Order: sequence, then C-alpha cells, then structure tokens
Amino acid sequence: MRSIGRAVAFALTFALCACHRAGPLPPGATLGAFADTEQPESYTGATLYTYMDGGADFYINQGFSALYVRRYSRGNEHFTVELFEMNDAPGASRVYQTSRRPNEEKPLAGGCLASVSPAEIQAARGRYYLVGRNDDALTTRGDALLELSQSVLNRLPGPCSLAAKK
Repeated sequence: MRSIGRAVAFALTFALCACHRAGPLPPGATLGAFADTEQPESYTGATLYTYMDGGADFYINQGFSALYVRRYSRGNEHFTVELFEMNDAPGASRVYQTSRRPNEEKPLAGGCLASVSPAEIQAARGRYYLVGRNDDALTTRGDALLELSQSVLNRLPGPCSLAAKK
C-alpha cells in the first residue's frame, strides 16, 4: 500500500513540476535587461486546452508537440513569449504562414522573416513557432519586444521558415 501511495505522490509531483518547464525559453537574466515575472509554463496536447480558450485544435492539427510560455518585463513593460514546438519544421511553417501579417513582415534575426508590429511578433524557425507579445496591446513602440524576440529566435535551432530576400 505504501508503494502505491508513493507512486501516486511522485506522479502528482511530476505533473505539477511539468507545468513549470521553460523548455527552450531562456531566463530573462540571460537576455540582457529582462526579468522573469512568473514561473515558466508548459503545455502538451492534453493540457493545451487549459491555456487556450479555443484555437487549440488548429495547433494540434498542424502537429503540435508542446507549448512553452514565459513572461518577462523590462522597466514598466511586460511581455509574454509563447513558443510552440511542433513535430517538425513544416508544421511550424504552416502555423506561421496561417497566422502571419503579410504586410508587416521584415527580417528579424538570423535572416528570418517575421511578422512584426509594436504589440506582437511572430516567426518560425526549425520546428518552433514563436509569438512575442507586449502585454500592453496599445503600445506604439516595440523596441524591447523586438530585442526580446530576436534574442529568443537566435537561440532556436534550425532554418528559418521564411528567409529574408537578399
């Protein structure tokens, strides 16, 4: 009986810890003047619906593997970075192609083309689809968000989903 109780306790502890995995999202201190504002989060196919109110099916249908979420701040600005890990690079590219804003694309990091606005940046590299958001959606400047998104994107492996034309 005791071994069953220990197994259940271990499983519950592991499940709670898994929710706080940062995956490939680095701590704010490694990105310059950014700070972590909350514990990192992670989601799988079974738990993605607890993070998203609608829309999870889209990611799952494209080959979703995991979602890593980390919240950062710099000064008075607060940011959320969502990093969707897909089963393969074509899945990440499909998500980006569907979600991007074509008239707002520009080179971001390592030659990757990204959809860039002051409040949101989207890009895909390798099997990852990145969304960086300024939590103040009415922001008119995106310098810190741009720097944060570039730093994260530069740390991801694989080729760009869309490369900037030379």
